[in-house]
Amino acid sequence: MSADAAAELDDGLLQSRLVDSGLFAAVHRVASTGSTNEDLLSAADSAAAGAAMPHLTALTAEQQTGGRGRQARSWASPKGTSLSTSLLLRPSLPVVERHWVTLCVGLALVRALRSRGVPGALKWPNDVHVRGRKIAGILAAVPLRDPEAVVVGCGINVLLDEQQLPTPTATSLTLELARAGEPIPLPGTAAAGQLRSALLCDWLEEVAILLEDVRHHGSIEPVRAEILAVISTVGQDVRIELPDGTAVRGAAVAVEHDGALTVEVSGRRRAGSGAGGVASEGLWRTERTPQRESFHAGDVVHLRPLGEPT
Repeated sequence: MSADAAAELDDGLLQSRLVDSGLFAAVHRVASTGSTNEDLLSAADSAAAGAAMPHLTALTAEQQTGGRGRQARSWASPKGTSLSTSLLLRPSLPVVERHWVTLCVGLALVRALRSRGVPGALKWPNDVHVRGRKIAGILAAVPLRDPEAVVVGCGINVLLDEQQLPTPTATSLTLELARAGEPIPLPGTAAAGQLRSALLCDWLEEVAILLEDVRHHGSIEPVRAEILAVISTVGQDVRIELPDGTAVRGAAVAVEHDGALTVEVSGRRRAGSGAGGVASEGLWRTERTPQRESFHAGDVVHLRPLGEPT
């Protein structure tokens, strides 16, 4: 068996834990694709003309070459090192609450990480971090022909080493396990594949459990408090970059019922930049009295803790 094959996801484990158990309708694995989100969105639109794709259908890829994040940012995952997975969900929620589905999927991953002793947390609006370092990103989209469904994609760094990380502020499961003194599998081994398979199952089991509670109540209320409790952004001083090139900074104080982040804005920056395209401190104006303002995910280009480079 080749090293690539040894490190692949375990189809038998996925089938037994997720499908045979009745939690998921189907889990499909492919060797490589451009984007699992785009594939599942296309499949959902095609199926909408006949029998709709069932709730809790998953597509996962050993390698993703053309993934898209927020603001159409592109990213790719090296073969056999990450989990690139998209879920077709029918959350049975009022439209005003559907934005919470992304956070619910993130909470499921936080649960799975914490069960392994890794202190995951949600960064509003759609990332999972460990001690301030990004371990996963989440993106949701609605199929054009099936508006009752939502496709949620998640890329999780599992086996990446320092050189393979997409940014200097990212991390992976094995890096965090190593920092905690835990043994980690060698790349290309069956143990590496089993770690990826087990994490995928742990995460998706939590997704199914959380969404069953949500669908049963027809509301996000049963899990809202737990979601809010693991959002690390609230309580931080942050800088929010806006689409028109301006920015605000201040204390993040709450996530509202509609999913917006409320910030006590203490400073505003006008559009413009200095040498090398870096915004000058001289562009900032301090508010005499902090003003509470709420920002939706679609209004935000970047959100960073104060002090983190632009």
